[in-house]
Amino acid sequence: MDINVIIFSKDRTLQLKSLLLSMRENYPVPEKNIHIIYKNTIADISYEPLIRDFKCNFIAQGDFLEDLKNIVYDSSGAFFQFMVDDLIVTNKVDPEFIVKFMNSNRNIDSFCFRMGKNIKCGKQPEFFVPEKGIIVWNTSKNIGKHWNYAWDMSSSLYRRKTVEEYLSKCRHHRETFPNPFEDHFYSCMPSTKPLPFHVELVNSVRFVFRKKSMRIASFEKSVCFTQGVNLVADIEDDREQQYDPLSLHHKMLEGAVIDFKSLENIYPEQPNAGHSFFKLVKEF
Repeated sequence: MDINVIIFSKDRTLQLKSLLLSMRENYPVPEKNIHIIYKNTIADISYEPLIRDFKCNFIAQGDFLEDLKNIVYDSSGAFFQFMVDDLIVTNKVDPEFIVKFMNSNRNIDSFCFRMGKNIKCGKQPEFFVPEKGIIVWNTSKNIGKHWNYAWDMSSSLYRRKTVEEYLSKCRHHRETFPNPFEDHFYSCMPSTKPLPFHVELVNSVRFVFRKKSMRIASFEKSVCFTQGVNLVADIEDDREQQYDPLSLHHKMLEGAVIDFKSLENIYPEQPNAGHSFFKLVKEF
């Protein structure tokens, strides 16, 4: 298998378990190719039940950037896909199809699972249709921010060369968790994301002979979305928290998971659907 999946998780055991179960059902990447960098900051939340139940590679977060580099440089395969623990895969995807498509379309930089024509927030780009069921677009400043988000840790797949180049430009004292690891990309790699004037000026010189836009592919309709029902990142966010991580951990220990099977053919208008479709059921 040419795809390695890297999942970031912090204190969200129930969501992580639900993601992994939804992948078993809908996106069967071998578990040995799934790498989970996890961090538990609440004493009563343990990842041990998941470590027992899944044959993924669980890495307790130490030096975040070093953990990432070890995964990338110790893994074979031409592609790396990043995910977060509150993602749910809702529709079936063949991993081998993704590999074949990317190998046949070398001019495409990434494949995003959260985007599709159902996403209505922000101005949609001009789409190209290389084959039935697939859309492709170029990032640009005049499209919605989600369409212009070239480096996405929530569901996107990239070529090894892109990941390795970016890792070489990251800093151990700054890229210490997923959010800055996502943000720093736009300061040191070619992109069309609007940036502070002084950063854009430097980048205009730095990347003068390189293209700035990236070409992204997705399915015509999204095949997953995130459910931001609680907040664990150390950033300012005005979203309301519906559930605290510890209560969800206890529900997981009682046998509850997110009802991902009921989400097939649900196509939200935003890539983060929030709690709109969040429902717990006993494990399938």
